[in-house]
Amino acid sequence: MTTITDAARRLAAQLDQRGNPDLAGLPETLCRALKVQEEAGEMAQAVIGVLGQNPRKGTTHTWDDVVAEAIDTALSALVLAETVQPGMLGLTLAGSLDRLARRAATTGAPDVEQAPDTVTADGEAGRQRATTLRWLLDTHTEHDLPLPENLTCWDDPNHLRIELPDDHRDGVRGWAALLGLAVEENTITQPTCSYQRVRAESPYRSDVTSLGWQHVIIQSRCDRTPAPSEVTPQAVAA
Repeated sequence: MTTITDAARRLAAQLDQRGNPDLAGLPETLCRALKVQEEAGEMAQAVIGVLGQNPRKGTTHTWDDVVAEAIDTALSALVLAETVQPGMLGLTLAGSLDRLARRAATTGAPDVEQAPDTVTADGEAGRQRATTLRWLLDTHTEHDLPLPENLTCWDDPNHLRIELPDDHRDGVRGWAALLGLAVEENTITQPTCSYQRVRAESPYRSDVTSLGWQHVIIQSRCDRTPAPSEVTPQAVAA
């Protein structure tokens, strides 16, 4: 059975192959963003048609037409997401749905366990760390994301740092897509080596994990190269 994410990926690939080559890159992305607005406008037109709001046209649509246009709008939005973040659509959608579900829980929606917002005692800190480990394992199993080789938890200022193994650039991007974070790369130079630090970081006081962590960093060291060896001058015979 084809899922809506499969359909969005297929449509994005077809548009890449058959689209106007003069619009490749940013112009094509902007056109796909405008397509979402176009479909939303058609949905609004269908609603007006259901209500017969236009006296010249009368009732021109049904609620089935509204649903069809709403699906077209959603699909166009997913095609745009796949265009902006190729290969990350499943993770991006899963992360967005998880955040929406947890946000709904704060307003009284049932069946979602709400994590504590703060850590106020050693017992709470221990439970928070245990919940975090379960979350990491569940996410690894469900989305095939890499597990950290090092996990640092600071109670103050409620900080979580997830260190992935070296050369896990795609792993950082996958976690970032799930949590809705941007990824940046910086060159780090040390006396013995240099490497690219691939890092995703949440703003302070934004609980992107819904586990009570107010600041999250996910990073991996990639493309490590040793520093050039110092050349010892050789004595030249007179």
